[in-house]
Amino acid sequence: MSTARKRKPKKEVRFEESSLNQSTKKKRDGTWSAYNLIPIILAIRLVNAFTTKTFFQADEFFQALEPAHHFIYGYGYLTWEWKQQLRSSIHPLIYALGYKLAGENKTLVHIIPKIINAIIATIGEYNLYKFVLNYCKHHEQRKQIAATTLILSLLNPFNWYVFTRSFSNNLETVLTIVALRYWPWDYSLHNKSWYISLAVGFTSCIIRPTNVLIWFPLGLWLIANSRTVSLKWVILSITEVIIIAIVNTGLDYYFYQQLTIPIYNFLEFNVFKNLSIFYGTAPWHFYIVQAIPLMMMLYLPFMIYGFKITSLTFTGIVYLIGFSLIDHKEFRFIYPIHPIMLLLAARGYVKLRSRLPYYLIFIGIMINFCVGFFFSVINERGVIDIVKYLDKQYSEVTPTAEKEQIKSEVEFGFITPCHSTPWQSYFHNPELRAWFLSCEPPLHLRNPTLDQINEYRDQSDQFYDSPREFLQRHLGKDLPYPDKIIVFEPLESLMNDYLHDYHLCQRFFNSYFHWDRRRSGDVLVYCNDGDVSSKRHDTRNQISSLPEQ
Repeated sequence: MSTARKRKPKKEVRFEESSLNQSTKKKRDGTWSAYNLIPIILAIRLVNAFTTKTFFQADEFFQALEPAHHFIYGYGYLTWEWKQQLRSSIHPLIYALGYKLAGENKTLVHIIPKIINAIIATIGEYNLYKFVLNYCKHHEQRKQIAATTLILSLLNPFNWYVFTRSFSNNLETVLTIVALRYWPWDYSLHNKSWYISLAVGFTSCIIRPTNVLIWFPLGLWLIANSRTVSLKWVILSITEVIIIAIVNTGLDYYFYQQLTIPIYNFLEFNVFKNLSIFYGTAPWHFYIVQAIPLMMMLYLPFMIYGFKITSLTFTGIVYLIGFSLIDHKEFRFIYPIHPIMLLLAARGYVKLRSRLPYYLIFIGIMINFCVGFFFSVINERGVIDIVKYLDKQYSEVTPTAEKEQIKSEVEFGFITPCHSTPWQSYFHNPELRAWFLSCEPPLHLRNPTLDQINEYRDQSDQFYDSPREFLQRHLGKDLPYPDKIIVFEPLESLMNDYLHDYHLCQRFFNSYFHWDRRRSGDVLVYCNDGDVSSKRHDTRNQISSLPEQ
C-alpha cells in the first residue's frame, strides 16, 4: 500500500521588481526608458556636433578648448581671464581629459571635443525629459508634455546652433536641468533627491556664479513651503556644500598650480570693478525683445499660451530681471532658463494640438530645419574654413630638408577683431608663428570710472579707429611682417591700397549678414609677393608681441 506524498506548494516567483520588468513597466505607462531614449538623443547630437561648420562666439574656443589644450600640451592661447584666474577649472578639465586621451593624434584633437559636446547635450536633454515628468507628475497630460518638451528641444534651431558647442553656458544649462529634475517639487527635503539637486545646482553656480539667480528664489520658495526643515537637514546641506567647495578648490589648485578662488576674482572684475561693460552694453529690454524671440522662434506663441505663474516660472522671471539689470548682455547668458521656456511651449502646444492642422506642423518643422542648417552650416563658416586652409598650407610644406627654413617662413597674421577664429585647439602646432590683434581690458585700472572704461582702447580698437595709421606704426615692428595677412571684406580697399608687397590670393565666403559690421562679408587672404626675410630680420626680436602659443 503506497502512501501519497504531499507536495510542497511551489513558491510563486515574482518579477515585478526586476529591472527588466521595471523597464517593461515604464513602457506600459507610456514613458520612454533611458535604454531607448539616450541612444537616439546621442545619435542626433553627434550628427549636430559633426555637421556644425560655423563660428558663433569666441568663448567656444578661448574659454574652454584653448585653456584645456594649454593645460595638457603646454601651449595654447590663454586669454586674460585665465591669467587672472576668473574661471572655474571644471569646464576646461572635461576637455583636458579628452585631450589626454587624444595624445598627439591631431584628428582626435579635433573630434574629441565634438564627442564630448554631444554627450553633454545628450545628458541635458534626457534629464530634460525626466525633469518634466517629475515636475508635471500630477498633470493628467504629463507624458505628452514631457515628450513634447524633448521633441521641441531637439527641433529647436537655437539649440541646434548652440548646444553642441564648447560653451560653459551649455554645461551650466545641463547641470541646471539635472538639478531641476531632482528638485523636491513636493517640498520633501529628507530624501536623496534633494542632496543630488543641491550638489549639481551648487556646481553649476561654481562654473557660472550668476546661476545663483535660479537657486536663490527656488530655495526661498522651498523653505517657505516645506514643513520638514530641521537642524539635521541644515547641517547636512551645509556640509555637502563645504565638501563640494573643497573638492573644487583642489581642482582649481591642480589646474592653476596655485591656491586661488575664481569666484572672488570673477566678482571683483564683474561687480566691484564693473569691467564687464568693456565688452559691450545692451538696453534693459534686450532679452525680452531680441534674445527670447530668437531662442524660441516659432515656439514663442506656444510659450505665451502655455505661460502660468508657478514657482518655476517665477524663478525664470527673477533670472530674466537679474540679467536685464546687468549692462553686458549676450543671448547665451539666459540659456539656463531655456528649458523652462521649452516646457511652457510644450504645455501650450499640447493645449492647442487638436486645433493645429498637420501641414502647419510640417511647415514649422521644415522652417526650423532650414534655420538651424543655415546658421550651423552656412553663415559664418569662413572663419573656420580659413583655419583649415592655413593648417593645410602649413602641414603640406614640411619636407625634412627644409624644416629649419619653414620655421622662419610660414607665418600669418590676422588683422581682424580679436579672437575671430579658433587657435591652437585647431592648429595643434607648437611651432606656430602667427599673430592677431588683441583686446585685453583695462586691468591696470584699480577703481575705474565709467568714463575711463569707455575711453580705453585695446589693440583691436586702435586699429579700427585709424587703420592706416595703425599699420604704419605697428606692421613690421611689434607685428612682424607675415607671409599671409587675413582680413574681413570691409578692409579690402584699404589693403589693396596699402599692402603693396601683397596680393589677394584667397577668398572664403563667411556671411550674408553679421551683427558686427567689421566681420561682414568674406574672409580675404593676402599673400606676400616676394621675399620678406629682410623685413623680418629687424622684427624677430619683437616676437614677444605675438599671442602666447
